[in-house]
Amino acid sequence: MSAGKRILRLVGWAGLTGAGALHAIWASGSPWPAKNARRLSEAVIGSPKALPGPEATWAVAGAAFAGGAIAAGGLDEGRGIVWLRRLMGLALLARAAFGGDAALKALGRPAAGRRFRELDRRWYRPVFGILGLAILFSAKR
Repeated sequence: MSAGKRILRLVGWAGLTGAGALHAIWASGSPWPAKNARRLSEAVIGSPKALPGPEATWAVAGAAFAGGAIAAGGLDEGRGIVWLRRLMGLALLARAAFGGDAALKALGRPAAGRRFRELDRRWYRPVFGILGLAILFSAKR
């Protein structure tokens, strides 16, 4: 495997594993890095309303950890895994392209507030784009 592909896989693994770790922290009840649950809610789901429950948040954490393992190449190099990587990369790129408001709407959440839209524009969309490209380009056989 080329050095470039290893770096792309490392980027995908680090991003998704980091997202999984953050969701695990939130699922355990901590609002970190926010000061409290209200600020966390405004930053990550776009409104000060209640955050999803721990079960849903643990599910997201688990999916992100599994995605990290797939992105890293820890499962296999078979055709199915390569296609799964491609699908993951495209999904992350779609999230980057369409933004957080579209994601919130698809999840049945209320429209985002100013804080979320600002964070989405400045941080979330670029990170989703970088992860999507890294995973998609690392999926080449």
